[in-house]
Amino acid sequence: MNQLIKEYKNSLEKVRLAKKRVQIKETEEQKEQYRLLCSMERDLLWSIQWMETGRRPGNKRGVERLAAYQQEISFDPIWIQNYAYTSTDGMVGSRITQTDRERIDEALSSLSPLEREVYLMSRGRGISYSEIAMMMSVKKGTVQKMLERAEKNLKCSKKKSV
Repeated sequence: MNQLIKEYKNSLEKVRLAKKRVQIKETEEQKEQYRLLCSMERDLLWSIQWMETGRRPGNKRGVERLAAYQQEISFDPIWIQNYAYTSTDGMVGSRITQTDRERIDEALSSLSPLEREVYLMSRGRGISYSEIAMMMSVKKGTVQKMLERAEKNLKCSKKKSV
């Protein structure tokens, strides 16, 4: 990444030098060249800033703070996957401890049976919303709503238990 940033900065210097040479701007062609070079300079600066900060330029916060990403993950996804596979297969895996299993059971007990099933299919087994909808003979939006309710309930039960 550092090499790429160096190359972009090198290009930026070349664009700035070319821009100084075209500063006369008497003819329409020179004006168009100047506008093009200004645009290139803006784009290079924007790209360099994005690469250096890891964030979209102009944003005060990173993408991790946007509303879509603000949802708290109730459990470690690996725990839920191990829980989903070991609880339905009947095989007890060593990946997840008994206390972790009990904590997950306690939290999932706050969900309705349907919400629990949908939650385990989606988060535990990694099944897509549309596949779950087909299996349950409901619309994809219904599955999404059930998951949103389940996540909300899990979040509330987590706050109560802490």
